[in-house]
Amino acid sequence: MEKEIPLYRSIYNKIVNRILIGSYPKGYQLASAQKLHARYGVGYTSIRRAMRLLEQEGFIRQEARRRPTVVFDPEDEGCRRLRQRVFLSHLKAHADCYRALPCVLPGLVCLGARRPAPRLLRELKAMCAQPEEAFATRYDLLCLVYAWQALVVEQAGNALASDLFLQIHGFDELRFTALPPAALMPGEVRAALVALRYWTALVERGDLEGLHTMVSVFCLEAMACLERAFCPLAGLPELQGVQQVEFRWYLHQTPAPLYQKIAFDLMRTACRQGLGAGDALPAEAALMERYGVAAVTVRSALALLSGLGLARTVNGVGTLLTGQRARGEGVERCLRQSRESLQILAACSFALAREAAPRLAGRVPGLRKELYERRAREGALLWLLGRLVSAVPSLALAVVFEQLETQYIFGLYASGLPGSPGRCGRLEEVFGEADACLALLEKGDVEGFSARLCGLCRARCAELAPF
Repeated sequence: MEKEIPLYRSIYNKIVNRILIGSYPKGYQLASAQKLHARYGVGYTSIRRAMRLLEQEGFIRQEARRRPTVVFDPEDEGCRRLRQRVFLSHLKAHADCYRALPCVLPGLVCLGARRPAPRLLRELKAMCAQPEEAFATRYDLLCLVYAWQALVVEQAGNALASDLFLQIHGFDELRFTALPPAALMPGEVRAALVALRYWTALVERGDLEGLHTMVSVFCLEAMACLERAFCPLAGLPELQGVQQVEFRWYLHQTPAPLYQKIAFDLMRTACRQGLGAGDALPAEAALMERYGVAAVTVRSALALLSGLGLARTVNGVGTLLTGQRARGEGVERCLRQSRESLQILAACSFALAREAAPRLAGRVPGLRKELYERRAREGALLWLLGRLVSAVPSLALAVVFEQLETQYIFGLYASGLPGSPGRCGRLEEVFGEADACLALLEKGDVEGFSARLCGLCRARCAELAPF
């Protein structure tokens, strides 16, 4: 399970991200503590700590019997210093996130481009028809590109993808708003508008391969721009003494109780170990040691699984998986997020495979041996994707993959698929396709390997469609 982030920090990160990118402008009133409690299911202590920290850092103002009000003003000198301090504390995290960008962003854009409604095309064309005089700095052009991409990503109707894109936009915009404005080169605005018109034409024609390539080039250019922008910062006096903090992308950035995270992680572990109906989960004492939590937290996690019908406790035996479909409140939302997670994994699989393939080329025989050991077990495809993710040196990518994987697996068990009739035949089919993918990689056919893996992921997306 990923490193635990305190609930109040999760709430704080969610709000700060939206303040910095302008979603919560000056004067905006945040939700009340009661609404945050109902929305996220977290205690009032965590909410109060998050609001107190936001107020201490100058983002909001709190008054008795009134909702917290955003006071952060991008034009204020003190707020600009605050934004720069936040940015400097995330320098290492920025570089880490950028290493993940080519594996994530093209897939998110292409996911939305599969459903180009007429209204979307009209909005994209209007965006590209703006006069060149409307853009004064490179930051203005960045805002245009991200606005274009946001419209396309939203078209997918995938809430997890939209929220993930919003976070990517947020951390990148912080860089451009914290650093001095970069002057435009002659003809740069015209070139950017021409490029976006070409992107729009690709969406209209349904040329997803061409669009994927163009967005990938944009990511590579953004990485080069980042390196150039960071070079002068190494010797800044303001950087001395600034504590570097971790910054990760979180699906929905929604705080969740620890026992719920443990319940989800138990299903993820069960899938990795090939557990199915009738198999036992670890004992309470083992789970307490694994997660470093008290007995009450472990029991709450097991009670959640039992309440959904995914597991049952047998005296003298332990907690057994049922292999049945989950029931009760929240199951449909869980299954929807599971489908959305798999859609994102499928959309990003091509770029991920192409990025990781050169680093795995010499390890294919060992990978095929590991795959054969997983034959007829759940999770062969996820195992292969995990190997690709581990080959890319980005903590942000690893954390996002773990979250997507966990969401998908929980939905897989909640749908009852691991215990369904004929499941063994489906698992053998996935194994055969995964082995064929590795065979292409062993031959050095990176494009063929990437395309076949992408096709396998898309085929799995239909698995949860009826639920």
